[in-house]
Amino acid sequence: MSKDQDIDYSNILPEDVLKEVLEEERRVRGRRKRENLPSTRDIVEAVIQAASLARGIHPHEFPDLVYRILKEQGFSTKYVTIKRIWRTYESLVIRGVISDVLDVVGKR
Repeated sequence: MSKDQDIDYSNILPEDVLKEVLEEERRVRGRRKRENLPSTRDIVEAVIQAASLARGIHPHEFPDLVYRILKEQGFSTKYVTIKRIWRTYESLVIRGVISDVLDVVGKR
């Protein structure tokens, strides 16, 4: 029997069971796989980790480092913007959570 031909299960399974199985199969196939998006807390932790590793790198390379850390943790970075990364970095420096290792946050 080729792959293109459907198997007739009507003589093997009761009709109500067959109907239930086929409906479940359609429901499962229609379900989209959810992306694992990082929360704000995940981004904060990635920025803190990146800041500890960022000694001696150029500030332009910092967002790529954060993206790499998030991807290694299994997150999709599709919706994480560079602006969000820098805003998080600046907020953490101003609050004193991390030091300004990249020397990009101006004195207020």
